[in-house]
Amino acid sequence: MLISYSFFGQITSKINLNKTLSENLEKNEIEIADETRLYINDGTSNELFYYALKPKEKIKGTLILLPPTAQKVENVINNNIELSELTFKNGILLIIPSINYNLYLDSITLNFLNTAFKDAILKYQAPKNKIIIGGFSLGGMNAIRYVELSKENPNSTSINPVAVYGIDPPLDLARIYYSFKRIKELNFSEVAVNEAKDYLAKLNKQFGGSPKEVPNIYSKNSMYSKKKKGGGNAKFLMDTPIRIYSDPDIDWHLKERHTDLYDINALDQTAMINELRISGNKDAEFINALGKGYRLNGMRHPHSWSLAEPNELMDWIIEKLNRNGDTAHN
Repeated sequence: MLISYSFFGQITSKINLNKTLSENLEKNEIEIADETRLYINDGTSNELFYYALKPKEKIKGTLILLPPTAQKVENVINNNIELSELTFKNGILLIIPSINYNLYLDSITLNFLNTAFKDAILKYQAPKNKIIIGGFSLGGMNAIRYVELSKENPNSTSINPVAVYGIDPPLDLARIYYSFKRIKELNFSEVAVNEAKDYLAKLNKQFGGSPKEVPNIYSKNSMYSKKKKGGGNAKFLMDTPIRIYSDPDIDWHLKERHTDLYDINALDQTAMINELRISGNKDAEFINALGKGYRLNGMRHPHSWSLAEPNELMDWIIEKLNRNGDTAHN
């Protein structure tokens, strides 16, 4: 899989937080109707919202988690139980907005995210200068692109995160297009083929064609562009701490998907991190999580939330938040 986690037909589980955390978890509706399907697998609902997990102490910082394609917000929480517990213990507000099916950060998507973030920071009186954003797959794409936009034009975003991380996010939309095309033609894995067909249709419709036909549209909306000087939009991350988690298990891809290195997200990820480090960003990290990808049911899969070990990730989050003030670590 390149962008999705578990595509259509996903069954929502109940939220598996303990009693104390459940009592501090709130669902906040946003007065924006979901007319463009930013959030799917919710039946006929057009509701948009965000969950907020309030810490037990005074809020010292905020972590925003963005979902992968088609994953319900409740399942994002279930995949991050330990991380949720750590945010609660360390005075960090956890925010998860209902977005799991956008293609890129167009004006509608950006308006929803800006509205949700602004609402959360105001409602919970969280520090505006202590925000970190991250996500898995599509969520990682959204997180990284949001931070790029916040640096390129601060007036276009309602928050300015101090750091960003992505768990196996695709980054170069041109590379993704041709990878999807190969996967569709290969017709080997039903799950992968369905994802490829869906995203190819969305890319062709919303961008107006292939990367060959409209190259500037792809580079304009990509997190990273191999063919652009400085990596395209990646240049806006020059002064931002960023880390990418990846499980580049090529043996799994060859066996389970009949795909190769040209088709895995690590191709974009290593290229972007290398570009940033060469350009002077000492806080650009590629975290090689080889062999650490497992789904909640125990199934081996290199495209999974589990690539980011919660305690190690929390240490990184706290260290980055500490740059803008004191954040206690229990």
